[in-house]
Parts: sequence; C-alpha cells; structure tokens
Amino acid sequence: MASSGTIVCIIYAFGITVGVANSSLKLECDETNTGQFGQQSLLKCVIKQPAVKVRVVIWRKVGENEEALLVFEDTVKKQVQGFRFVEPFWITNNPDLSMLINNTKMEDEGEYLCTVVTDAGEGEKITQLKVKARYNQPTIKQTKKTKTSNVASYLICESFGGYPEGELRWFDEHDKDWTKSSNMTVKKTDNGLFKLSSWLPLMSGSTYESYTCKVYDGKGVEEGKVFFEPNKQTDPEASVNNEELKKETSPAAFVAPVVVIGSVIVGLLLLLLYRRQSQSPHESVEIQDPDVETGDPEYEVEYKNQP
Repeated sequence: MASSGTIVCIIYAFGITVGVANSSLKLECDETNTGQFGQQSLLKCVIKQPAVKVRVVIWRKVGENEEALLVFEDTVKKQVQGFRFVEPFWITNNPDLSMLINNTKMEDEGEYLCTVVTDAGEGEKITQLKVKARYNQPTIKQTKKTKTSNVASYLICESFGGYPEGELRWFDEHDKDWTKSSNMTVKKTDNGLFKLSSWLPLMSGSTYESYTCKVYDGKGVEEGKVFFEPNKQTDPEASVNNEELKKETSPAAFVAPVVVIGSVIVGLLLLLLYRRQSQSPHESVEIQDPDVETGDPEYEVEYKNQP
C-alpha cells in the first residue's frame, strides 16, 4: 500500500499504469465490512468531493498474487466473475466506487485495496471483509452406548454451517449450565464452515427431566436452541403407535361399531317378531330324534311357544 508522499506504480497485464501520489483525493472506505456466507457482500468506497471526473478505478485483493478484480479506465476493462461495481458511476457521475461480491465464500474474507485516479487527484484505501455464517438449528439425539459403568447414556448435540468458530452449551430445566460436564469437538468442512458436536453424559440415577442445547456464534450471541426430554419415548415406531391409539380412542372410533351392533339387534328383534306371528299359540317345535343328532336316547326335547 502506498503511504502519503510515496509514489507507487501498479502495472497490470493489459497495460494500465497508475501512479498514486500525495493521496490528495478525499476517498473514504469503510474500515471493516461484514458479509454473509452465500449472500452478496458490499465493500463501501466513495469519493467525498463534488464534480470529480473519475479516470481510473482498480479493485484488488491484498494477498499472494494480488490480481486485479475490477478495472475501470474510461470503461470497464476487467471484471472477474462474481465481482462488480455497485453502479455505473461513469454514467451517473455518482462518486460511489463500491464493489459488490456475489455469493460470498470463505475465501473472499480478507483485505481489499481500492486505487482511484481522478482529475482532482489520486488516492487509495484498504478495506477489510469479514465473512460470517449463521449456524443451523441444533439437533439432539440420545445414545446408550457407553464405556463407563456409571454413565447411563449420552446426549449428542450438533450444529453446522456456521462461521467463525462457535460454541454449544447445555442447560437443564432449571437453566443450570452443564457445559463444563460436556465434551465439544469442532470440525472444519470443505467449504470452510464449522461443524460443532457436543456430548453430554447422563449419569445413572439422574433426575433431570429435560435438557436444552444452545448454539452461539463466535461473539457469544445465541443463534439457535433445541429442547430434549431423555425419559420420553422417542422411538419413531412408538410415535406411530401413539397416533394409532389416538385414532382408536377418538369419538369416531366408537360410532361405527355402535351403529353396526344396533342394526344387528334391530334385525334380530324383527326376525323374532316375524316367527312369533307365523306360529300358532300352542304350536310346538320338536328337535329331531336324539338318537340321530346326539346319540343320546334318554332325552327328547320339546320347546313350546308361550302366548
């Protein structure tokens, strides 16, 4: 970076040479910019002088190769994919030279140098981009695979997709912090984001009914939480059975059987009434010879209808 009173020449492959001297131009850039992972990020730089004719603007990332990302010289001469000027200042005469980064990635984090040449002077400023990603809603699962005799089970809380490195904390139903009793691991994924995992041992005879796992960002700001009751049945099949039980005990479950039973009773009553009317008052109904039906010769059964 060129300091005041120093001349620096920046030469690029396409033949642009920029000399920066005295830094007399009133160029103002935000010292730090925060961008969200996967979204657009704005690096703010404006000229605080009226009626200025912009001749050259160069944006580049400070680093190993320091390749130019955006170059303007009377028109846009270079524009790396994913980077662009916020607005066409060369048409609107608005001295807003800010750069927009599309689909911000972790590798976009760092320092950027904006170099400007105008008819009123030259200047350059460095601005920093910090990339932030919000952690996903944490999840909890319970495992009873333990290697310690006095540990009944473990609660495992996980959250991923965040940046910078955050923290998982445990609380019981009385809001008592049990984080010191847990063990947290941090893994950096291929896209540069972090995955957090925390194991909380539940001792044999534990009387706490519920636990809450909360995820915090790098500054200690809560970004999500999940509630869990270890003693509740969490088997998916049990959940299905509970739903079936609700259906079986619902009012609709009793209506159909009652209707069917009522219909059968009415039918039987009608049949009995019909038979009574079709027989004489003293007609007897005899069962076949017991010798044929039962093989018992001692009994002969006769049923008589009553008036």
